[in-house]
Amino acid sequence: MLFSKKELNFEVPKVMGIINLTPDSFSDGGKFICPKTLKTDKNKVLKEIEKMESGGAAFIDIGAESSRPSASLISVAEELDRLMPILEDIKNINAVVSIDSSKGEVIFEAIKNGVDFINDINSLKDQKSLELVREHNLPVCIMHKEKNLSKNSICSEIGNFFKKKILELSKNGISKEKIILDPGFGYAKTSNENLEIISKFNYTKFENPCLIGISRKGFLKKLTKDTNLDQTSATTGIISLLNGAKIIRTHNVPLTATMIGEVFG
Repeated sequence: MLFSKKELNFEVPKVMGIINLTPDSFSDGGKFICPKTLKTDKNKVLKEIEKMESGGAAFIDIGAESSRPSASLISVAEELDRLMPILEDIKNINAVVSIDSSKGEVIFEAIKNGVDFINDINSLKDQKSLELVREHNLPVCIMHKEKNLSKNSICSEIGNFFKKKILELSKNGISKEKIILDPGFGYAKTSNENLEIISKFNYTKFENPCLIGISRKGFLKKLTKDTNLDQTSATTGIISLLNGAKIIRTHNVPLTATMIGEVFG
């Protein structure tokens, strides 16, 4: 699959490293904020990206707005203020760089600076975002985040959402081959529903590659009572990869990459 000018195959699942430039993300908020200036610590971020790449990350996912349930919405200006110091340097990153944003204005600046991939948890609901992805023919990840109000299983609902959204985006000029699917662990889902997705969701039903973002999710902590969730995150992620997912989004790249190597060779 082509990500701008970078090509990846998914014969072996790939690792996506998470860079949160936020003060309030659920597990690592403030990690890259300079305490003196309260601005993004560019050198610290670039060192972490370099560490992730050497640890096995094929993707680097950069976001500047927390999507946890109680997070405050921020303006375009604030999001860009956090992002721009890093976006200006992404040309030096060998991995595929994705921008984790739903705002058209932010996505515009990211594309202008050479981002390879759009990771939009709102699935291109913003018209400007949709137009930009279409114009630049970039891959996009769409995510299920709707509460299941039907009598169907959560796996069925996610599958229906994917089919509907792929058709909708295709009609709006987004190439089907450029769409990546994310079941949305933790978004408007009960712990039992999350467990059902882990154990039963068949990612191979879809021609599109599937991405899972299960790293350090709150439901894992509730179920395991574990304070260090990296091992649990990697183990449950591997189950999803065995069920056909192709990309795992993680805070701990070396651990996850090592486990993929052991399981998939």
